[in-house]
Amino acid sequence: MTIWTDRLDSIQAGQAPKPTVVEILRLPDIVSWEPGQVVTKWETDEDFFTTGGQLFGGYLGALADQVMGHTAMSVLEDENAFRTAQMNVTFYRPVRNGVLWITSKVTCKTRQAIHVQVEFTDADGTPMCSVSGIQIVFPRSPRSTPPR
Repeated sequence: MTIWTDRLDSIQAGQAPKPTVVEILRLPDIVSWEPGQVVTKWETDEDFFTTGGQLFGGYLGALADQVMGHTAMSVLEDENAFRTAQMNVTFYRPVRNGVLWITSKVTCKTRQAIHVQVEFTDADGTPMCSVSGIQIVFPRSPRSTPPR
């Protein structure tokens, strides 16, 4: 266990203090995690829909960024921290009402970077969106330590 995996356990249990940005954006908790993979479930919220009745694409980016971070935490050592350096989003279908399942996996980990792939599917398993991203890894400082 690391400080990062302890944090994931706390988030999954609904016991972690939520950063303000998570509260404002109503980002979901973790359904499950294991080293190198995180699964999250999000029920669509019409507050984040465009006038066309579909989910704002930037919100999918926010969901992906959060889940990529959780996935990086699942393989990170205590002495390191991370930040998103790159994120590429591919939209397949408009997201409307319903449940989104978000599955994120580490595809490559080096000393300096963690590459992550995120897949968004609807309740039937239909692909809606995919995101590839890179988390840069650097030495942890007191400011980059997760809250307990």
